[in-house]
Amino acid sequence: MKTFKKKIVLLGDGAVGKTSLVRRFVFNAFSDEYIVTIGANFKKKTIEYPKLDIQLDLMIGDLIGQQGFENTQKFNMRGSSGAFIVCDLTRKDTLKSLDRYWIPLLKDVLGSVPPIIFLANKLDLVSPDSEELKFFRKELIELCEKYDARYYLTSAKTGENVENAFREIGIYALKFEPEMKSMDSIYIVENEISAQKALDIFKVQLYMELGGEEFVNPILQKQISDLKIDVRGNITVEDLKMFVERMREIERSFLPEEEVQKFYIKRMGILSRVH
Repeated sequence: MKTFKKKIVLLGDGAVGKTSLVRRFVFNAFSDEYIVTIGANFKKKTIEYPKLDIQLDLMIGDLIGQQGFENTQKFNMRGSSGAFIVCDLTRKDTLKSLDRYWIPLLKDVLGSVPPIIFLANKLDLVSPDSEELKFFRKELIELCEKYDARYYLTSAKTGENVENAFREIGIYALKFEPEMKSMDSIYIVENEISAQKALDIFKVQLYMELGGEEFVNPILQKQISDLKIDVRGNITVEDLKMFVERMREIERSFLPEEEVQKFYIKRMGILSRVH
């Protein structure tokens, strides 16, 4: 059996159920507890396709859903060979952002739109004959025609269509090779920026300095949670100062002091541009 490795990502606004979909597929489990994704959560699962004599080691990235963290999202999208574009059947606003925000961002990172599947999640919360469901079907069909894609109505709670969707995106991912774009320009900040934008830049700098998203994301998740920085709300300059100091201490565990100080000075320079 031939073995392949591919990366896919789940994109969509916060609280549409991306984490729950991954948990259902990887662990066959569900929880109603909502935990905000800080950068991205990555899980791995092996899928076998006996008829094709293929074993696929799939890396699955569940990305932060708060818009405005474009650099964090872009970094975690890099190298993806497929994507689920996820909306919430109980919130029409989550459907509008798919074509306006998430797909253009994905295209910008990868050079073209990779194989995608639209997932309309939380099917267990809507009636089969509801007007909401009719609306979503109509909109999803139009998006599928635009991007030559398919859609599934899913429920992370019951598992409906989750396994089928992941197995299908795995097949599509085998046929796509993404471009890899440099993000070195992240260090150049010439104008005033928001606190959210600064935190976004700091996170990507850590990816680049400490060796990539799989290693850094658990660190980010813990430290931002410990510092009680709400990525969904108002981020303050004081939040950023605490984050910069905490990151300096963490980097001292991995990097020479000269590099730690160099990165610290760069972050303080960016911090000075926050308005």
